[in-house]
Amino acid sequence: MKRTCLQISQLLLATALTAACSEELTETSKGETPLALTASQTEIVLDERNYSATALSLNWTTGTNFGTGGAIDYTLEIAPAESDYADGLQIEAGRRVYSQSYTTEELNDLLRTTFGATAGTAADYKARVTARVAADERTQQSEIRFTATPYEPVTQTLYLIGEAAPTGWSADAPEALKRTQPGIFTWTGTLKAGELKFITTQGSFLPSYNRDATADDEWTLVYRDTEDQPDEKFTIAEAGGYALTVDLLNLTLRIETAEVNTPPFSQIYFVSEANDWSFEPMTQDPVNPFIFRYGAEIGNGQFKFGTSPGSWDNMYKAEEDNTDYTNTIVIFVSGTDPDNKWLLYAETPNKPYKIALDITPDKESMVMKEFTPYEQIWMIGDATPNGWTIEAATPMQKGEDDYTFTWSGTLSSGELKFTCDCQSDWNGAWFMASEEDKVFEAGTETVCFVDKQLPENANVDRKWKVSAGNYTIVLNQLTETMTVTKN
Repeated sequence: MKRTCLQISQLLLATALTAACSEELTETSKGETPLALTASQTEIVLDERNYSATALSLNWTTGTNFGTGGAIDYTLEIAPAESDYADGLQIEAGRRVYSQSYTTEELNDLLRTTFGATAGTAADYKARVTARVAADERTQQSEIRFTATPYEPVTQTLYLIGEAAPTGWSADAPEALKRTQPGIFTWTGTLKAGELKFITTQGSFLPSYNRDATADDEWTLVYRDTEDQPDEKFTIAEAGGYALTVDLLNLTLRIETAEVNTPPFSQIYFVSEANDWSFEPMTQDPVNPFIFRYGAEIGNGQFKFGTSPGSWDNMYKAEEDNTDYTNTIVIFVSGTDPDNKWLLYAETPNKPYKIALDITPDKESMVMKEFTPYEQIWMIGDATPNGWTIEAATPMQKGEDDYTFTWSGTLSSGELKFTCDCQSDWNGAWFMASEEDKVFEAGTETVCFVDKQLPENANVDRKWKVSAGNYTIVLNQLTETMTVTKN
């Protein structure tokens, strides 16, 4: 009896394994179910204020597999109504997938970048789903039409200028606000008494967002893109710590008092003899704003640090002149004297170095170390093709120099970070986001190098949140920056 039970169990196991292996090739009979594509709505007017809401869902029935039991593959195509589908978007949806949805932001991006749609103008589109049965030449198709009106997205960058701002009226070195979601920007820090307004582009006073003098609420914004429009400003009555929230979608500004611990300067510059004493901007650490970083191939010579482009006042300098670059002691000089500088001399000039300057008052320090680039960088996370399996992490490709790695392809919705060594205990070297659940989006941003072997980094695990799409990523491990392009 035991022998018979064992044989039956083995037979059942073999049957289950066979079924599992062929699951992707077969389906139960779909009968004569017609293939039918439907849209959640057919007249769509997109509004950026609803950026995360679902704007369009395309859903289709299974269609028939003609009683063959063969699996069905689905292809979705979208194109302008008067164009050929071959010139539009094609999505290989695969098997057992019966819908494709777009948020307001995703659909707007699709219409404007892929189809060249004009903001504020309605246009007609068509969508078609094609079903193909495995090992069968017959196909099924269903088509629907819809109308959509896209919008012009508000700026992805916003800067604070004015006599109340930390950097004054300079459009070339304005104070950047943080974009927390489309159209929403925040900033916390110390403001002086005086006027302020907002600009969208570094180096240009227009376009700007000013105070709307015609509104009942004194904190209402108005968009200004020509010099003949009123140049009204907001006024800060008293110097102090403030938290600003700028809503460009609803044109509102909220200012609240806040307890702040901000660095004495919001921008620091590397000034070196090797670069003809030009002022090279450093990167403010996204986690500790008192630390400024600089990574580059640096030539031999003296160097110091400036706080304002072209100004020899208010500089961070060495304790003595011609101090070796390994000396970490920093003094702040409010005038021009003494003019003590560090000295870098290497038998092979123009080596790669990384500098971290800490301007915490009474704790100033400078650390400069030669940098050896990692020979490979990998992507890991459920947004990546190989998921969270660190042994099979997705490798990036070597870029145009020893410091740059690139990758292009499709990412899924999920999390992402970068490993430099694929250590199986997960305690190696990483490039992570500047904050937990940071939105992964087009543009250039600072990434954080995290050595998990250091005790203070044991619990650090900041990842990007990715929305599905096709991307190109360029990671520079020397400058610690990442540039993302959405394809």
